[in-house]
Amino acid sequence: MKQDCHVALAPAPRRRASRWILAALALPALLLWACAPAPKSVGHLHRDAWSLEEPRSLIMDYMRFDYQIQPVGNVAGVKGWAYLDTRKIPEWARWVDSLQFTAYLSDPEGRVVAQDTRSYLPRELKADEGVGFEFSLRPEQWGERPLFVTFGYRAILTEGRGVQGGQDPFFVSEDATTR
Repeated sequence: MKQDCHVALAPAPRRRASRWILAALALPALLLWACAPAPKSVGHLHRDAWSLEEPRSLIMDYMRFDYQIQPVGNVAGVKGWAYLDTRKIPEWARWVDSLQFTAYLSDPEGRVVAQDTRSYLPRELKADEGVGFEFSLRPEQWGERPLFVTFGYRAILTEGRGVQGGQDPFFVSEDATTR
């Protein structure tokens, strides 16, 4: 007498459930990792060593930042004036259509540990007139390593307010890069 023996091969319910649980846990972790801000670097910019309450000047490609650092608790206040180097821009540029400054605090390798950004209203461009700024830099931890200060900027210069059909805007920028 011959007996037919059929064995059903199906995935165990536990194995299927554990795969779904693992996928459900991995998805939020992947989303958090993907949305995390990329580290920034200012190693390519001119930087000054951290110095409290001593007036400093930092010359960049198109701007000069005259500043002073004033500690306020666990915050570094950076205050000063920024000047556009009008010798390096086209003579027709008479209007600052867009202007943004960023102050950066970095470690010796140029990794940004704190930053603060300010945007400014459009204005007439004058060679001898600076733009005042104030920043508050709050690193997550101060540590014992030396710190450095630098600035980033973005400016769009035009012939004048609302001028149509003239020169193309002149764009100047120096900023942190993402790694």
